[in-house]
This record gives sequence, C-alpha cells and structure tokens, in this order.
Amino acid sequence: MAVQTAALADALELHHQAAVRLGAASRLRGTHDHTGPQVCDLTRSARAAPGTDSFAAAYARGWELDHRTAVTEADPARPPRGERRR
Repeated sequence: MAVQTAALADALELHHQAAVRLGAASRLRGTHDHTGPQVCDLTRSARAAPGTDSFAAAYARGWELDHRTAVTEADPARPPRGERRR
C-alpha cells in the first residue's frame, strides 16, 4: 500500500513527495526494493523530474523515518502534499 501512495504522488507530479514515500515504503518493508517493477518505474520517474541528488535526499528522508512516522507518511488517506517540481 505504501508504494501506491508514492504512485499517487508521482501521478500528481509531486516527485519529491513520491521519493519520500518510496523511502518510507522501504522503511516499512525493512529493506530497499531494487527489483519490483512498480518501484523501479516510480524511482525512474522521481529521479528524472527533480534530479538524482534531490531524489536521493528525499528517499533518504523517508528511509530514516521511525516506524510510526513512516506509517503516517504512507497512509493512503493522507493526500500527497507539496509543490510540483519540474
């Protein structure tokens, strides 16, 4: 479910938020997912929009969240927020 919230953010062109949510999804999973097709597609999309450095920082922010905060970040009832970055 957490990856789906990243997909929603990506669809809304909130690529920074998508990267944070991908990091939170990995935190909740307990490991990084480098092989899942949807995760790979979202990673490519989020990296392409703001640039690799921005993606890495945003993903790391999500990865570093504690469990409770990661759950909140990935909550599908919580709409993505932020500005579109192109």
